[in-house]
Amino acid sequence: MDAVISKKSRLLLLLFVVLGLSIPALCWSAGIDNIGPDDGYVAPQWQVPEKPKPRLKLRDNGDDTVTDLKTGLIWMRADSYSVLQRCLNFYDAVQYVEDSTTGGYDDWRLPSIAELASIYDNAIENVIAFDHDPQNPISLDAHFADGAAYWYWSSDYSKTKLTHCCGRTLYFVNGMSHIRRFTVCRHGGVRAVRDPH
Repeated sequence: MDAVISKKSRLLLLLFVVLGLSIPALCWSAGIDNIGPDDGYVAPQWQVPEKPKPRLKLRDNGDDTVTDLKTGLIWMRADSYSVLQRCLNFYDAVQYVEDSTTGGYDDWRLPSIAELASIYDNAIENVIAFDHDPQNPISLDAHFADGAAYWYWSSDYSKTKLTHCCGRTLYFVNGMSHIRRFTVCRHGGVRAVRDPH
């Protein structure tokens, strides 16, 4: 048994000699002697990252409409909540859009979720919602009128004969899309859009 141990020890020692290693060198390469920062190391002070720059390029048309220069879409500057000072369910939102003549146009329509998402900008935090709650800033450019709703109805919806269901909305506090029953209106409204001509 001693002969076997000594043979193994000799082989191990030979391996260290051939490879030019020593026990301390092995410990160092494994990081045992090198735990933590070197003497005199000072961690850099944490800095608040810069806010991203707003991505939207909007133009106020001077007729209560705003044009998105990237998509060409024309938006009502004031949404239904800022005009009526109350929320609208889906049915009321559709009627509101059909009756609108803002800017002298009568071809307003409900926007799709993708179109609403095109004016959501997470680089912006404005307290322009109807209740001006600083805990819930909305990511909507200040080109749009004060008194805004927190979320908007879209043209993405499905009807059934059994129930009043369901429309997709976009929540401008966090950019999330939600499915809501047509009869819901709490804090919501509509921001109508029209195609460029």
